[in-house]
Amino acid sequence: MKKLLTYIIPILLVVIISCSKTPKERVLTMKDIFPTQKNTDSTFVFSFDTIHGFKDSPEKCKYYEEIASKNQFIRLNNKDLPININLVISCHLPTFCPKDRNTIWLEGNFKDDKTFFNEKEVLKVKVLEKYLHKEFLNFGKDPMHCENPNKNLIIIRYRNFEKKSKERISKALDTISVSYFNFINSFQKQNIDSLKKVYPLQILLEPDFRYFDKNGNIIYQKPPLPSPIEIIE
Repeated sequence: MKKLLTYIIPILLVVIISCSKTPKERVLTMKDIFPTQKNTDSTFVFSFDTIHGFKDSPEKCKYYEEIASKNQFIRLNNKDLPININLVISCHLPTFCPKDRNTIWLEGNFKDDKTFFNEKEVLKVKVLEKYLHKEFLNFGKDPMHCENPNKNLIIIRYRNFEKKSKERISKALDTISVSYFNFINSFQKQNIDSLKKVYPLQILLEPDFRYFDKNGNIIYQKPPLPSPIEIIE
């Protein structure tokens, strides 16, 4: 009997300990929100590093028209973010005028190289994350915020794609991605694909048509048109 107990007791302890352990929950990752995309007939993926100055030509125009009909993603720091570049790569810039309530404008500051939104707030993860909650979950209740989450649009204005400007835009895209990740993660692992459809992340790159003097001050006169971008693969 003592020998039997000697064998049974350890087995019971193992069973009790194993039963008391709860399955470890999988941690949501950036890859879950921004999975790697592939170039297909309906999808165009390009790296942030491939964006350069624009060179107009009939061949380029035809190339850009093909891109415009596809779902577009920009690859940055191993994340593929949905983005719309039709406005900046088109050979004939379309008229685009979204409602202010549906739009988050991100604009650069020449003096200290920061990015602002709402004309005065410095772009930071916690600040933008809080603002995304207001925009996405408003559903038309507050006329100052987005009327429908499908209409929400984040517009990043750029002056050029020189080194300093590209660094600012890169930081802005990183801030947007983390803020959106935190927003989706706040739903406590509900169906991610469904959440992304209900609350889609929509980013647009837009040339900054305002005119600045050498000190970074806005001059209210007819500005020179910024050149659209070129993607060199």
